[in-house]
Amino acid sequence: MKHLLSILTLLSVCCLALDPIVIEDFSKPELWKAASKAKIEAAEGIEGGKAIAITLPGTVFKGLPFDDAELDAWNQYQGVSFQVKGDGSDAWAPISFNNRYGSYSYVYFFPLKNTDWVKYTVAWADFIPENQIGLIGEPDGLPPCGINNIRFGCRWNIWFDNATIPAHSFTVTNVVLEPVAPASRPAFKSAPFQGVLDKLKNRQPVTIQCQGDSITAGTSLADKVNERYSIRTELLLRQWLKTDSITCINRAVGGARTNDGRAWLGRDFVAGAPDLVTIWYGYNDKSGGITAEYYKKTMKDYIERICAFTQGKTAILLFATGPGTGARFTMMDDFAQAMRELAAEMELPIFDVHKLFKGVGKAKFAAEYMADTAHPNAAGHQLVADKLAEFLVSAAGVADPKPLPPPEPVAEPGKAFSWNFEEGTSGWILEKQSEITAEKASKSGKSLKITALQENKDHIRAWSPVITVSEFQKYDISADILSELDGNFGIFVVEFPDAEAKMPYNPSLVRLFSKGGQAWQSYSKEYKVAKNVKAIKILFWAFKTSKGQVFADNIAIQPK
Repeated sequence: MKHLLSILTLLSVCCLALDPIVIEDFSKPELWKAASKAKIEAAEGIEGGKAIAITLPGTVFKGLPFDDAELDAWNQYQGVSFQVKGDGSDAWAPISFNNRYGSYSYVYFFPLKNTDWVKYTVAWADFIPENQIGLIGEPDGLPPCGINNIRFGCRWNIWFDNATIPAHSFTVTNVVLEPVAPASRPAFKSAPFQGVLDKLKNRQPVTIQCQGDSITAGTSLADKVNERYSIRTELLLRQWLKTDSITCINRAVGGARTNDGRAWLGRDFVAGAPDLVTIWYGYNDKSGGITAEYYKKTMKDYIERICAFTQGKTAILLFATGPGTGARFTMMDDFAQAMRELAAEMELPIFDVHKLFKGVGKAKFAAEYMADTAHPNAAGHQLVADKLAEFLVSAAGVADPKPLPPPEPVAEPGKAFSWNFEEGTSGWILEKQSEITAEKASKSGKSLKITALQENKDHIRAWSPVITVSEFQKYDISADILSELDGNFGIFVVEFPDAEAKMPYNPSLVRLFSKGGQAWQSYSKEYKVAKNVKAIKILFWAFKTSKGQVFADNIAIQPK
């Protein structure tokens, strides 16, 4: 240990002997470029110095004017500093560094709440990669000498609950390479899970913070605020434990990956340390080609950063990454296993949502619990909430019986609709490459035909007329399908919050096809109108990556 301390002391002395290097003094704001509606203005810095005022969302960027010989010295520096004056908003903005071609990019988010000048000194280890690479200075990461560009802003224009990030602005000056910049990574373990269980058993206040992507955010739900698993878990625990002191907070963003969670750490936990954090990432990591090994490595780092940021005051509950439909029913297996292994290695509890969904069975899972390939529907979120609450209550040793669900509201039966296209297409919207044809039909006459070309510019869609509905009505939706398609084709119920069926809308999967067939087949599915839904349409959708043709006939909506 003494030898190690001597080495660290020597390194610090060497770093102190280096002079800080000004990377950007903002003396030439005209060299900065703006993209995606971002704005740049010259501004006054500290004590009459130079600065720029930046308005986001969007990005502003500039190449750094250093040659290779100068950049080689950067490997001896530990990080950077910069000074910022915020606009007083709750927004956070990122500073990024990347190589000349942008293939290795790193980001650090800082708050804009303070309207006075604030200096941030950031170690390389606190810049998070935006793709599958190591941290700056790690063997599989970009060395400091590889940095060629500086950027403010990023690709994100949504944040918590998929809400649009409002316009925000800040003034920045003096980006400096720092000889000494200690990483903000004090070693803490997570708080004991048993402490949360004891609070639940004793009916004490418990705050649960749910981290994740669009699945956790409630994408696909007609009423995501009231239907996603976080709020359903909160309501069930409150009812079960007979207390209103259980609070579930959502900190989920559609499209997010584990690296994004690492980058948003300060923003996500700015309110302090919750009692329990649940973590469900992975679907987008897989979509981005992230390996299970990298996923596990970065998840471990994410957990360690949460422990450090909350100073060991927060317990952590991992979710074994849930499957999707189709190919994703098995493609997520390695990620789920990585989470199980990580939970064992870090001695953390795990809620196996992967095993839960798999246990339903592939066909039933897709038909009854999923809105599309990735996102659970209201029934899927309720299933997660039910089992998560059972998991927590059982682990807490609470003997109270689970409360019965409230009786389902009874709605008046709706109207029946059917289309065999023999009498035209009144009310139908047929987009390009969609048509009514006599080429093939289920029995005789005409059918709806969708053609997917070799290279489609967009998805190909056909929309039924508007169908006015009432909350909680039940229907049986059916159609005859002949798919000669290489690729994906889906039947959706599109839900609208207004009777005129205007934007925005919410699609819910009825059936997804991934392979063609040689004969007509009949399909049907029960559908229940969700809360706040006033109208629906039936949508036939061929994915733009598909090729071939598909026919639909005898489409019907029958009240139940």
